Amino acid sequence: MNTFGASTGETDVEGEAPTTIRVVIAEDHGVVADGIATMISFEDDMEVLTIVDSGEGLIDAVEKHAPDVALVDVNLIGMDGLTAVREIERRASTTRTMALTMFTDHDTVTRAVAAGVAGYLPKNVRRQELVQAVRAVAAGKGFLHPDVTRPFLERVGPLAMHAGLQPLSQREQEVLEELSKGKSTREIAEALGLGEETVKSHLSRLYQKLRAKDRVEAVVVAMRHGLVR
Repeated sequence: MNTFGASTGETDVEGEAPTTIRVVIAEDHGVVADGIATMISFEDDMEVLTIVDSGEGLIDAVEKHAPDVALVDVNLIGMDGLTAVREIERRASTTRTMALTMFTDHDTVTRAVAAGVAGYLPKNVRRQELVQAVRAVAAGKGFLHPDVTRPFLERVGPLAMHAGLQPLSQREQEVLEELSKGKSTREIAEALGLGEETVKSHLSRLYQKLRAKDRVEAVVVAMRHGLVR
């Protein structure tokens, strides 16, 4: 575990990113991890607290540092990144996670979103794309890189363009809008003042009406129909 200097980030206005965005990096290739940390170090409003190379190390780092954002590779030493993300979600941590990985296939993206990531980036992104995504996720928004969404557009595009969809109820629309921000089931429940089981029921009906298999496809179909921005 490599540790960098730490300071406390503060959020003055709800919905805005912390003044200093505190980041943990989970990456099992040292050179790659150092490169990511260097890119982030150029930003005045961000700092890297620590680098870990295992899922267990990520969970410990989140418990110890309570970072604003954790950048997580899918493949880590020991416990994999997505298993660690699920555990972080289970513990109701305030840390928001974002996958930063070489995999952009449908199955991996779906598993990552189901695990609870708020963002998904391929490793070949430019520095400005990386910091833009970190700021978005820290501010409570979702972020999917075009290289990730493109395969979903190709997959569900014909369906969205030619098939009529059932109208959504007002509550289903509200859930969809929160879903499009990359929020987890728990976060949607808190935002709308609902129980998690109620949100799950709304999500199930959303998937049926949008003819989507998962939350990522649901958001993509909704975007194609102009139901969300």
